[in-house]
Amino acid sequence: MKQSNHHFSFTISVNNTIDKVWQSLIDVQNWHKWDTEIIDAKLDGAFAVSTKGIMKPKTGPKLKFYISEIIPNQSYTFNTIMPVGELVIKRSLKAENGQIHFRRCLKIIFGKIQFLFKIIWQLVSSIHASAEFAECRPVAFHSLLRAFGRILTMQMFSH
Repeated sequence: MKQSNHHFSFTISVNNTIDKVWQSLIDVQNWHKWDTEIIDAKLDGAFAVSTKGIMKPKTGPKLKFYISEIIPNQSYTFNTIMPVGELVIKRSLKAENGQIHFRRCLKIIFGKIQFLFKIIWQLVSSIHASAEFAECRPVAFHSLLRAFGRILTMQMFSH
């Protein structure tokens, strides 16, 4: 199976200590307080590699996830399987020049239905060829990806 990886990331500066920010990051039940895309999250055990959990994003169904990597006070990674493939989320902290930088990286590894996204992307690109839309393509594609994932998920769980 051929895979395609897509990455999205952002970094913000946080005015606090690494220890306090790290404690907030690993407090799964309170992710919704600082991650605006999550309504609820629970972990089935201690915050450790291989521990599983469930999260409810703002849009779409509940997602099962597992913690795949932890570097204490630096970063952790968790993975979730979606209808379109696998979503890998890495959250990391870095102290630099007296500031704490928080970075969230999202990596989508498309599975077998990757060809559908190529077709959809070609259609979107050909229909909206204006310069205005060209600047919005990543956001439009991300929104399209989320909507398509919700449709597939609803179809998968409606049986």
